[in-house]
Amino acid sequence: MKIILSLSIVSIYWFLDSYQVMQNLNISYLQAVILDYNQVNYFIKFLIVALFFIVSLTPIKVTHTPQKETNHTPDQFTAISKISDIILSPVPLHKQLNSVVAIMEKELKVQTSFIASFEHESILLLNTNDSLKKIGIKEKYLPHHDNLASNSLDNLLSICFLEKRGFFDDIVIINGKSFKVLVKSYKSKKSNQKLGLVAIVLDSEDNTDYSNFLLMISEQIAFTVELTKKKEEAIKAQNRYNAQFSSIDTQLNIAGTSKLQEMINHEVKRSQRYGTKLSLILIEIDHMKNLSNIFSEDETICLKKDIASVLKRGVRETDLFGKWNDEHFAIVAPDIDFRAAKSFVDKLNRNLQEHRFSKVGKITCTYGITSFSAKDTIGELRKRAESALKVAHERGGNSIEVKILV
Repeated sequence: MKIILSLSIVSIYWFLDSYQVMQNLNISYLQAVILDYNQVNYFIKFLIVALFFIVSLTPIKVTHTPQKETNHTPDQFTAISKISDIILSPVPLHKQLNSVVAIMEKELKVQTSFIASFEHESILLLNTNDSLKKIGIKEKYLPHHDNLASNSLDNLLSICFLEKRGFFDDIVIINGKSFKVLVKSYKSKKSNQKLGLVAIVLDSEDNTDYSNFLLMISEQIAFTVELTKKKEEAIKAQNRYNAQFSSIDTQLNIAGTSKLQEMINHEVKRSQRYGTKLSLILIEIDHMKNLSNIFSEDETICLKKDIASVLKRGVRETDLFGKWNDEHFAIVAPDIDFRAAKSFVDKLNRNLQEHRFSKVGKITCTYGITSFSAKDTIGELRKRAESALKVAHERGGNSIEVKILV
């Protein structure tokens, strides 16, 4: 039977190929079939026929790859379905995750569950269900703390934070009671970086398999957390853009970038027309990046606002103090040259060093000073002030640098 099928396949090939040869060479179909033409290559022709014949005789093995068992119970399927609806709903992340945990508690009958994000040096819970407080789950964990008890939740979460493994489970003691905790990290789909974890807290005797369930849930959590972060970044970028082109920075209650530029333009024109003096002073808060890593965003803004308030108190009525960019302040100081500006900055710096700020104590700043000259442009004035600030910064902070056009 196989030989007959193979011969049939070869015959079909032979007659179809002969038809094509007839069309190409403008000969009769009979000549093409019996190979009665000069251009025929007998070796190639019969080699192809032989290959068709051999291949058609070769048995084809079809391998069925068994699908992995999902091991999902009906309750887990129900929970996954409901959680998917919540993840896709247009509600804030905090409410989403509270609802996700509530579904898990109701459908799976677990003690509780929590979802956390990995911050710089901490693990921060994102949901606030009442069951967490009842058991004794904290809002924040510090994975780098020394001497963590081996059977503590702190230690288990620390391992998840520090190691590359994606799934962990162990018996831990929380407030004197034993619980079985299953932990699955969730990752960014783009960078494969760990973003946080999903944990289920069970009775210590519960041996239900939640590994596949946690795998699916962690992917959904990663999706909604990343989406929320992108939305927040977009809002922050828009706010920065608005602040840059606003006359007032509402967060710090000082003049914005556009207001500073407007005054620089005005004073440069006045200097060019009447020969008046003009100085530009840029100010950088020393070690601000380190402080931003230690304190929350709101605390950092409050600190900047307090520093700006102290600096602003030493500014003359004719000067304009404002926000140069996200990291620097500026003072546009009309009618003084670089020497007077240097004395002015020395006084500002003494006032600042005498002040003590809550939580951080003493703060120092670095200053870059320049003055406008007749041969200057606004662009060169700005660049020179930024260059002076950079030189002062490279000296290690709490420094003053003056650059002028010579």
